[in-house]
Order: sequence, then C-alpha cells, then structure tokens
Amino acid sequence: MAELTEDTRPLGEVLDRRQIWLLLASLMLCMFVSSLDGSIVATATPRILADLGGFSMLSWVFTIYILSSTVVVPIVGKLSDMFGRKWFLIAGMSIFMLASAACGAAPTMIALIVARGVQGVGGGMLFACVFSTIGDMFPPAERGKYIGFFTGTFSLAAITGPTVGGLLTDHVGWRWCFYVNVPVGLLAITFIWMNLPLHARGGRVSRVDFLGAALLAGATISMLLALVWGNEAFGWGSPETVGLFVAAVALGTAFVMQERRHPEAIFPLVIFRNRAFVLSNVMVILLGAGMFGAIQYLPTFLQTALGASATDSGLISTPQSLGMLTTSVVGGQLIARTGRFKYQVIAGTLLILTATALLRTLDVGEAEWHISLFMVIYGLGSGLVLPTMSVVVQSAVPHELLGVATSGRQFSMQIGQVLGTAVFGVVLATTFVSSFESHVSPAVRAEIPPATFARFEDPTLPLDEREFRAVQDEVRAAVPDGERVLETTIAAQKEGVASAIQDIFTGSLVAAALGLLVALLMPEIPLRRRFRPGEPAPGPEAAPEPVAIEAL
Repeated sequence: MAELTEDTRPLGEVLDRRQIWLLLASLMLCMFVSSLDGSIVATATPRILADLGGFSMLSWVFTIYILSSTVVVPIVGKLSDMFGRKWFLIAGMSIFMLASAACGAAPTMIALIVARGVQGVGGGMLFACVFSTIGDMFPPAERGKYIGFFTGTFSLAAITGPTVGGLLTDHVGWRWCFYVNVPVGLLAITFIWMNLPLHARGGRVSRVDFLGAALLAGATISMLLALVWGNEAFGWGSPETVGLFVAAVALGTAFVMQERRHPEAIFPLVIFRNRAFVLSNVMVILLGAGMFGAIQYLPTFLQTALGASATDSGLISTPQSLGMLTTSVVGGQLIARTGRFKYQVIAGTLLILTATALLRTLDVGEAEWHISLFMVIYGLGSGLVLPTMSVVVQSAVPHELLGVATSGRQFSMQIGQVLGTAVFGVVLATTFVSSFESHVSPAVRAEIPPATFARFEDPTLPLDEREFRAVQDEVRAAVPDGERVLETTIAAQKEGVASAIQDIFTGSLVAAALGLLVALLMPEIPLRRRFRPGEPAPGPEAAPEPVAIEAL
C-alpha cells in the first residue's frame, strides 16, 4: 500500500512509469464498468421483465440510479478534496460491486430497484473521483490527453455495452449483466490500493457542511423527480409536479444561503465568480440537454419511422461513439502540445451544430447511412468539447478545489441530461399526436373504433410486436377495408414520429447554437505545465503560465 505523501509534485512525477499505467488502467476500469452498466441493463430489460415482472416499475430501474448518483457527486467531490481520493475510490467501487451482486441476486423488481439505488451511490462516488485523480496526477496542460483516453473509455463502453449485454443475457442469463462487475471491480480496487498514494489536504469531519449537502440533495431530488414524473406520470401542471418544483426552488435558495456562510462549503460560491468555470458548466448543461437528451429518442425514430430493428438502430448510432473516441484522444494530444483549447472548443461546437442541423432534416424514407454519417459528425464534435470542458473546469480553480470543480462538471452533465430527456419527451408526445391526427383523414378515423384509434396515438406501439399485432387484428376485424385503413394509419404514425424528431432536433439546434455562443465567450486560459498543489490559481496578471480566474 502506498504511504501518505506530502510531495507537492504531481503524482505522475512521484510514481514510477509502471505505477502510473497501472493506476490509469484501474481508473479506466472504474469508468468502463460504471459506464457499461447502463447500456448492458437496457439490453437485458426484456428478460428482466420476463423473469421478475413489474413492468409499471421499469422506469425506476434507471431513474433511481440517476437520482442516487447525482446526489452523492457534490458531497464526495468536497470530501475527496479534504481527505484524499483513494478511500473514496475504493469505497465507491466496493459499494458498486456489492450492489451489482445484489442486483444480480434480486428476487423481485422492488429488490432490484433498491439495489440499483445503492449501485448509483457507488457509481456517483466513482465519477466524482476518477477525473479528480487525473488532476492530481498531471499538470493542467498534460491532463487533456489523459482525460481524452477516459472519454474514449466511455465511448468504448457505449459501443460494446449492447453486444456484451446481449451475449450475457442470451448465454448465461441477465443476472450476469450485474455479476460481471464484481471481478472487474476487484481488479480495479487492487490496483488503486497498491498504486494510489493517500494525499489529503486535511480537515475535521465536524466542519464538513453536511447541512448544505442535505439541502442540495433535497433540491436535486425534488427537481429530478419533477422532471421525471412531470413527463411520465402526473403531467406538468399537476399539484405533485408543481409542488416538487417549488420545493426544489426553496431548498436551492436555502442551500445558497448556507453556502454563503459556511467555511467548508460544498460549492464555495467564490468559484461562481470565475468566468471560465461558469461558462464551462453552462456548456456542459447545454450539451447534456440538447445533445444527449435529443439522441435518447433517435432509436424511436429509427425503429418506428424507418422500421429498423433494435440491433440495426444500435449499429446506426454506433459511429457517434467512434467519432467521439477519435477526437477525444486527438484533441487531448493537441491540448497537451499547445496548452490552449478555445479554438478546439469552437471547432467542436461547430461540428455539433452542423450535425444537429443535418439530423433535423430526418424524414420517413431517410437512408440509414445518412444518419450514421450525421452521427459521426456529432461524435467528432462532442469528442473535441466534452473532455476539454473537464480540463478547463479543473484548471480554472485552485488545486484544493479540484474535486469540487470536477464534481460540479459531472453534476451539470447529469442535470442537463435529465432536463433534456424530460423536455424532449414532452415534445415527442405532443408533436406526434398532433402530426399523426393531421395525417389521418376524418373518413379513415371514423372507420376505426375510438379505443383502437387511441392506441395508435402511442408512438412506441410498433415496438411491442405482440401489442401491435393485436391492434392490427382489431382493425382488420372491425373495418371492411382493413388493410387499406391500416396502411394509411401506419403511414400517418411514421409521419408523426418524423415530425416529432424534427421538432426535437430543432430544440437541440437551439442548444447547439447557444453552445457555440458560449464557446466564443469563453476566456482562453493558458494551461500550466507546472503543478503546484495547495497554491491558489493566480490571476491573469500573475506568473507567465497562469490559471486565470476572471470575474464574470
């Protein structure tokens, strides 16, 4: 086990080459396992439902993970700044492993949901600490190329997840989609234990702002539940949704007041006077909402409007991850060589804007290879921007706030994704119904029984083969010219989904345009090639290689 070190050099200079790569490998394993989990579980969902039942609770398998992982990120980021990353990485992976084993052994859907909530706690701890540890290992100008590798790891997980999940589910059972995390996690813990020194700034637990953490957690949970339930369960104007939004605002206000007076604030408000930090997180929120939120609904278009299979829709989208993998590595190398990032961010946002504009043109009959090409451009742009934002956020603050800044970036990304998914879910539902009904003539609609017609107003109906076949049989039985009516109605469904996806990417286009504006406004911070933990980041007039802290 590595001993406590007070060395003020980066860990990359303290450790030998073998230790560096073993530690990097273990951190990438942490990232890979936690990222892989989502796509594997999505693939195994049909078998999980067949075994455990509980279809009405299915969304909670994913929602509870997002809630718990988002809530723990800020407090763990702060604590790891004070007491070191090592124990939080080990604890996070241990919790993730044990919860994965519990997920695999779950006898009921409720047990699986509870275990997924605990698993999210472990996953949030890992995300809060992995990128902060890279910040401890390398000076700012060198971090880009290594963070690029980690973004590549995330992309690799997205590429391989559906295949791995399918193989495990088909050959050894869906429970192994969770059990597989255990041996990989043990390997990562071993490497971290042996190679990561315990480097702590120190502090007393009694001085930690647990009240602020609780207020932030309450505000976050209230807002996320409002976004999820407003979209899926209660409706946006319901008392439940409005009450949750009011609670989020009230708790958020109380959190800000608490942070203003606490000496060990979870998010010291001084960092929000830092222009680079604020704009970087605005960029992350915009991309999380506008890009990842919109792409969530692309498979629905592919499988309903174009008739692609689930496997084909995955293959069509895969080029995004390949593009992201390429530019995240190349972009990181460029940052390491030049120490500058602004033009790279502008180029990346221009690529994202171009890809979004192209995706906005999707329509019934679109060639699948066109979509793959658009997704490549999307990936190339996001690979240039997202890893760079991690470098900028870390470089904009003093080293003692590295974990706080890194967890803030992750928090912003998760909030953006949930916000985008919820808003675009409403766009999908409202635009689809309006467009579908406009493409069905009154004469055709009059021929279909109202209850049957209402079932066509669900855009995901064709994805459930059994249900869709039953609805088709109902139309054939009730309507003399059933095949013609079916053909017209199904064509209207496809047009409705196409209209909805165009509106979704219109919103995404607005977010991308705002992202470009943020990129243009973002200050260029010359990234240090030296590393001085414990020193505050100097102002723009300081040393020749400063980390600028500019007021908004």
